[in-house]
Amino acid sequence: MPTLREIKGHMSSVQSIAKVTKALGAVSAAKAHRLMARIKNTSVFAEKSWEVLNHLASAAEPYVQENPIFCGYPSVKRTGLLLITSSRGMVGAYDHSVIALASEHLKGRDLPAKVITFGRVGRNAMLRQGYDIHADFSLLDDAARGADLTPAARVVLDGFHKRLFDEVFVVYTQFKPGSRLQPTVFQLLPIRPELSSQTHEYLYEPSQADLLMALIPRTIRFQIYRAFLEAVTAENTSRVTAMRTATKNAADLMDHLKLNYNKVRQQTVTAELIDILGGSTALSKN
Repeated sequence: MPTLREIKGHMSSVQSIAKVTKALGAVSAAKAHRLMARIKNTSVFAEKSWEVLNHLASAAEPYVQENPIFCGYPSVKRTGLLLITSSRGMVGAYDHSVIALASEHLKGRDLPAKVITFGRVGRNAMLRQGYDIHADFSLLDDAARGADLTPAARVVLDGFHKRLFDEVFVVYTQFKPGSRLQPTVFQLLPIRPELSSQTHEYLYEPSQADLLMALIPRTIRFQIYRAFLEAVTAENTSRVTAMRTATKNAADLMDHLKLNYNKVRQQTVTAELIDILGGSTALSKN
């Protein structure tokens, strides 16, 4: 049976842990709130930029049908994967779910793969599974802006042009307010725009093809940025949930320890009283 001192030490440790989890939950909630506002602010730009890309691609359809970045290569021999996970953990099942989806996707493609990682947890998991890490951007945090994703977009485009990979998929955790966080995979390259025969007549300067080539790096960067922004929002939301659960568990454990402490103290007092009474009886007989 544990002593009163041991129970007190356990109670002190649980109280300290509860304070930490409560503080982490509050910080993550504030971060998630700010990130939700950034997602809302970028959604309009995402829609309009994709609309412009589709319009330019429709206007320059002959060029699009010959460019691998739009129509793809004749044969796919290598695949690329951009995986977004956390770097710090304490996020419940967040990392496990998205890593499991990435592993399942790569096994389904059954091709030599190069992986680009955001987050140390995903990088370490892919290394353990034997995949080749082509690039790692785990130093980026939730304060990153669109321009900070330029190197990642350049790595993706250069690898595609050099045929280090013939396709690129992004695996991340999609965030939608009011719904369950959902690990998601989408194809980043080839782009495959939605061509339409009903286009308005516009005069372009420079040409549609030149505008498309100038827009592609920005489109790829923004698609990565959007996925990254949703993923870090989902990460902080998962951390809020995990920390709330941990804080509640700590409170339940404290209740159990207090009850146990009172029982042990009562038993100790009872034992001491019995000893005193026993000694008093012995003295009175003498």
